Amino acid sequence: MAQFVERIAIEWYEVQAGRVHVRKGNPSHLKLNALKKLFETEKLPALTSFWTTKDRCIHFKLNFPHNLRPAVLAIVDP
Repeated sequence: MAQFVERIAIEWYEVQAGRVHVRKGNPSHLKLNALKKLFETEKLPALTSFWTTKDRCIHFKLNFPHNLRPAVLAIVDP
């Protein structure tokens, strides 16, 4: 799956233990800080991710919590 996401993603974020790792892309400092603040207090799976494609759609890994998706969309969506 990683090769597929690497090929289609503009920005790719992995969240592990409440920390955000940028796997692809160059997000703004404000966007990255907002994501870090969101994930530092939430209980998350061991490793999850989300990515943005060229058509500006945001895709989430299946184990990404449904209750956090609207907040992530508000931060990442241009």
